Amino acid sequence: MSKEKVLWVVNYDKLDTFIAQAKAANATAVAIRTDNDLGTAIPMCHKNGLKVYGWRWPSARRDAAMNEARKVVALFGKGLDGYYVDPEGDKGQPWDWDQPGLDALAKDFCAAITAASNGKPFGVTSHYRAASVFPHLPWQAFFSAATVMLPQAYWRCKDGLIGHGPQDNYAKSLSDWKLAGAAANQSIVPMAGELAYATASEIDTYAAMCAAHDADMHFYAAEGAIATAVWDAVARATV
Repeated sequence: MSKEKVLWVVNYDKLDTFIAQAKAANATAVAIRTDNDLGTAIPMCHKNGLKVYGWRWPSARRDAAMNEARKVVALFGKGLDGYYVDPEGDKGQPWDWDQPGLDALAKDFCAAITAASNGKPFGVTSHYRAASVFPHLPWQAFFSAATVMLPQAYWRCKDGLIGHGPQDNYAKSLSDWKLAGAAANQSIVPMAGELAYATASEIDTYAAMCAAHDADMHFYAAEGAIATAVWDAVARATV
């Protein structure tokens, strides 16, 4: 079975430019944050041979979280190919899921989406160290609904280095997400990033890790000034 190669984006200036980037990167799918116009993006991407996944870090407040769930349900009706939820910890912010008492909301959020997904992928993404960083986040409530786990194994960002590089972060993602409750039969697929701060050799190392684990590839994100050499490394990455 062929593997997926997913290019993520937060926001794009022009949809056709983003689609061209994805095709040049030899992506098979894109992950687009749901505050973009997915109603327009879905048919355009499908026309260009790209699957479309929505993603979002939802609010940890019930009304806003369930509004996001309802938006995703509507997008499934427009051809959305799957959805990735991104629960994060950020003290004092509306999207702070790293606090006790949110299991019921997490379960309700996931249930609303999976009931409408008709078997399409439902993924969970968050910090690659999982409960080591966000100990109060309701990991199991999200994991129990997921078909794929997407730890953010980013080794570099605007603030500098994260962890110890793509190889070590990939391995840590697998071990720490299992410790957080990922079941043995659930697929853990570490993500690469961030592209604007990565080097081509780091992308090559990430691709080798994916190949060694016979895993899909996820690249975060088509944002900022990404070096041509990095785009070339993404394009040649295969499993």
